[in-house]
Amino acid sequence: MAQPLSRIWLQRSVTDGSSGVNSLTNVWHALAGICLLAMLLVTVGCGGGGGGNSEIVARSVSNTPIAASGELLLSITDAEGDFVSYLVEVAGLTLHRANGDAVETLPFVTAIDFAELTEVTELLTIASVPEGVYDEVVIRLDFSGAEIIVQDEEGEPVAVTAVDKGGAPLAEVDVRLRLTTADTIHIAAGRPAAFSLDFDLDASNTIDLNAAQVVVEPFFLATPELETDREHRVRGVLKTVDLAASEFALRVRPFRHRTGQFGEFTVTIDEETQFEVDGEGLTGQAGLEAIAALDEAAPVVSSGVISMTGMSADIVLGGSSVPWSNADVVIGVVSARDGAVLTIRGGHVLFADGRRAFRGEFAVTLTEDTVISAPGVDNAALSEMSVSVGQRVVAWGEFSDDVSLSAQRVRMRMNQVTAEVLTPQPMILDLIHFNGRLPRVFDFSGTGLSSSEDADPDNYEVATGGLSLSWIETGDLVRVRGLVNEFGLAPADYLARSVTDVTTELQAALLQVRWTEEVARPFSRIDSTAVEIELSEARRALSVRGVPSAVIDDLDTVVLAASDNGRGVFAVAVRGAGEMRVYRAFSDLVDELVEQLDAGRLLHRISAKGGYNVGERTLVTKRAGFVFSESATEE
Repeated sequence: MAQPLSRIWLQRSVTDGSSGVNSLTNVWHALAGICLLAMLLVTVGCGGGGGGNSEIVARSVSNTPIAASGELLLSITDAEGDFVSYLVEVAGLTLHRANGDAVETLPFVTAIDFAELTEVTELLTIASVPEGVYDEVVIRLDFSGAEIIVQDEEGEPVAVTAVDKGGAPLAEVDVRLRLTTADTIHIAAGRPAAFSLDFDLDASNTIDLNAAQVVVEPFFLATPELETDREHRVRGVLKTVDLAASEFALRVRPFRHRTGQFGEFTVTIDEETQFEVDGEGLTGQAGLEAIAALDEAAPVVSSGVISMTGMSADIVLGGSSVPWSNADVVIGVVSARDGAVLTIRGGHVLFADGRRAFRGEFAVTLTEDTVISAPGVDNAALSEMSVSVGQRVVAWGEFSDDVSLSAQRVRMRMNQVTAEVLTPQPMILDLIHFNGRLPRVFDFSGTGLSSSEDADPDNYEVATGGLSLSWIETGDLVRVRGLVNEFGLAPADYLARSVTDVTTELQAALLQVRWTEEVARPFSRIDSTAVEIELSEARRALSVRGVPSAVIDDLDTVVLAASDNGRGVFAVAVRGAGEMRVYRAFSDLVDELVEQLDAGRLLHRISAKGGYNVGERTLVTKRAGFVFSESATEE
């Protein structure tokens, strides 16, 4: 049998002070995932690092700096899920060298809301790590103060408690990854390394709304480089500006940290870069000049395309336009509007002193003096009527009580809708998700020129401007980014900036198969390029970007196929064994599946992501996991 390219042994230790009992009922939920944990870290050899001279020097457990070091860029993200909020503290990220030395790379405990990272990857830290070979990574999560909010079937936010699989509340959890020779981390001077952590909420959580609990088995997917196919965000404070080179340097401050050393990073702009600095919208060099006029250490947030040499920025916020800059701020989605009062459903408030809170509902009042801004728009043409139902907003102002804010300034953020196309031209959509929320939570009263023209989520009219959309057909599932049209002016209801056919994306579809009674013969065909799953006795679910689909309800089989190059991240686990094996090649995955079945183990569940072809009932996957139960002789 071929040896796997990569094996990772997983050990989890939970400190919760209680053994707990297994009180969670067996719930088949759209978020029920597999125990998938993949950590594939390699160095990225290239000239020059985006961090310049990194401020943070990772230290050994004895707190003694080691002079010879190399640069490591760490970013973090999350796959799309059904969470309104998933705030957890990352208490540590430790690398272990083969000789036993341990090196901590994260200088401070960092609270991260992973629900904010479904559309963006954030640069977490740039560390100068002592040279050497690292064969183990430990990620410490602290759930003791976690804020986890899910949506119920009506789209209402519900707070849930994080528990382990025995029903005991979670506190600190260590996720330990031991890397084999093929996947050790090589740190060397002059050769920057990078990796991106993906806290997979689908694979990590099983929700029981009846008990208001979520069973958490935290697992991470990690890519061996910076993910260049996703938007990245870098937050920090201003260090220097070079007008001639059209760039500026930041001291990185991830996730609203006000202090700390997380390294330095260079951001480059061009004539298309959109700026908002102290509430003023600017473009290109004029925006960079406004950044240069800020005080040193002013807060700056940049979004765009990242590389090992820096970022090419699409949007830059600076000064008081940054939400965590010494002001009280409400962040959320407008669910209704009555006159000048916006209802913000399921929003967060960031207090000037750094505190953060979640509220089920906020009231934000606009006035004729409220300054309105939006990306890529002439802000002088905007007014308080520009903010309509469905719009994502950031509002600065003063609280009259815990849930009422008089807005001094409101910035409209880019929105995202997932929908089925009813007609391509003009584009009319049947909304499925609006900024991650179910359409039924929105009250569109007043959005139209008349009540009969109010926005209708079942027939949502989108202005596509000059976008070339000849490829779109009726029935397509699309994701549309843009801004909601002005309140009282619909139709059009929505102004599109981009349209994407989500079925073409590599991780568009999520297939979940589960057997109530584990099966010994789950496959009708298995070879080095494909696995055909027998579905007649299985519970199965298919969703595309979180949208449930019934296309496999009547199928007896479905095929998991390798990608063209046969590469990906594939995991196989045995329940209760404390071990997970991860493979880079689909053919090695198949070898392991055969070995497990030959050993008499029974398949319990499968989770896979990829592009689904309805006609061929095939999911082409680069990411899949299989969970087995022990055989009868092992129990």
